[in-house]
Amino acid sequence: MSSTTGAPTPIGRTVGEAAPVGARDATPAVGVPVVPPAPTPAPPRYDEPVADRDPRRIDAGPRRARLYLYKVDSWSIVKVAFMLAVAFAVVIVAAFAAIWSLLDYAGVFATLARNVNEVVGSGTTTFDVEAVLAFDRVMGIAVVVAAMEIALVSILAGIFTILYNITVGITGGIELTFTDSV
Repeated sequence: MSSTTGAPTPIGRTVGEAAPVGARDATPAVGVPVVPPAPTPAPPRYDEPVADRDPRRIDAGPRRARLYLYKVDSWSIVKVAFMLAVAFAVVIVAAFAAIWSLLDYAGVFATLARNVNEVVGSGTTTFDVEAVLAFDRVMGIAVVVAAMEIALVSILAGIFTILYNITVGITGGIELTFTDSV
């Protein structure tokens, strides 16, 4: 894909509009160990015989970069945690509904109600277990549990992100290794 000067780019700018980035434009990270860049091997020449090629170039494999995760944006972690918590909340509500349906179909609630009435109930008083474990009540509890899960996961993710950003000065961060291919 070739662009001409003045043509719009996908992000709305035009080619040649931005000033070039110089070495002094980057903000240096403080306290991050410096990892020297790996030397890039020259591409193999296919006009020379295999026996004449440098064996280090052939076995070099994919390039790798060791980087340190120095700062994490708390707001983006909270947003991702919120979306994952919402997905998990849907699973919680669906699991409550499926388990309730399975137990009702198996007759567990009717048997439980009969056993409780034999133990607790007298001739005039009955304890209605089926009313206590009705589907709408169980789904209400499931929605409350799911809402609490969403709030707790989102808040704790933000707190742990802030704690990570505070402690990274002591620990140096998480070391990550990136590669061209697997």
